[in-house]
Amino acid sequence: MSLRWWRLAARNLFRHRRRTILTGSIVVVGFVAATMTAGFVAQTFRGLKDITIRGQGGHLQVVSAEAAGKSDEEAATLLLPHADELTRSVATSPDVLQAMPRLAFFGLVAHGERSVGYMGTGTVPALEKSATITAEAVADGKFLADPEADEVMLGGGLARSLGVKTGDLVTVMTTTPDGGLNAIDATVVAILRWPIKELDDRLLFLPYGPAARLLKAEGKATSIAVTLKPGVDLEKAAGALRARLHRGGAGASVKTWIESAPFYVAVRRLYAAIFLFTGLVLATVVILAAANTMTMSVFERTREIGTLLAIGMERRQVRNLFLAEGLLMGLGGSIAGAVGSLLIRAAINAGRITLPPPPGATNGGVLHVELIPVAFLVGFVLMTVTLLAASWWPARRAARLDPVEALTHV
Repeated sequence: MSLRWWRLAARNLFRHRRRTILTGSIVVVGFVAATMTAGFVAQTFRGLKDITIRGQGGHLQVVSAEAAGKSDEEAATLLLPHADELTRSVATSPDVLQAMPRLAFFGLVAHGERSVGYMGTGTVPALEKSATITAEAVADGKFLADPEADEVMLGGGLARSLGVKTGDLVTVMTTTPDGGLNAIDATVVAILRWPIKELDDRLLFLPYGPAARLLKAEGKATSIAVTLKPGVDLEKAAGALRARLHRGGAGASVKTWIESAPFYVAVRRLYAAIFLFTGLVLATVVILAAANTMTMSVFERTREIGTLLAIGMERRQVRNLFLAEGLLMGLGGSIAGAVGSLLIRAAINAGRITLPPPPGATNGGVLHVELIPVAFLVGFVLMTVTLLAASWWPARRAARLDPVEALTHV
């Protein structure tokens, strides 16, 4: 189509301003809804990914080769021998920023006459503080400092169940890997506020030294948590580390954080399904509204269409004229929607709105809608194609009108 036809289509839209504004408003709302939803979902994914990685201690976990397919309780009894040597070897890999040994254990923690089950982690305090969210979760007291001190940090829910506060003495009991019972007395130095309530009710941290003595596992580790350097590809780094461990005969396997987080994968699939469903609903609403508007336009302009056909305009040109009007409305509405989306996003992010804690969590987050350029591109394509699809049937109907009947239409 030549520029003359596009100008004619634009003039027709301007002549019918009320109808154009109504249809354009639907496009704007659909565009804003799609891009804002994409930004919110991206923020959710990013936050969940960060919490999952830092909650696990890193991007990769080096565990015993026999731990594959085992439950957490079963895997806790499968220790890596020579953990110090293996940790140093892993830390020298070119993609690795930091590696730290960890001990996982389970048992009872007692204070007075109360005893509660716990999920324990023995860790190197300095490395734990830099690699995980644990230091940020300290609600009262101070983070572990001495790697050999008999000190303990408890989740807030666990501390409330025991009725303890910082400075109190608790007894940590567990079963050693060889089946024996052991216990140590430790001072509570910090109360944590963990983001996930189920963990907040059970979480316990000990320095690596007393945890190893408690388990009688000096020099061993349940896993080695590996933090990768920024920008490193996860799968390539995991593959390189697996090959390195295999050449060294370490008898260990490497798990990525995704493999250790089925919850993250399930939530991501759920949000993707919701986003797809929302997009289909928006597209359906826009198609129905635009098709109705364009059909009414054809009905009201029947005599005009008859005149155009009578003076020699071809039927395909009439059809293309209405399609051009739909395309221009899609483009114009998308541009206005993009501007509106950016303004609304800026206002929401500047407002620092605090979201309530999601089910199963203890902390709410600040609402921050991310800018997703791909979402804007998809929005432009989606709305433009949607308006073209909505205009097709009315445009076809207009092109097939009989000029004599159209000229006598009242």
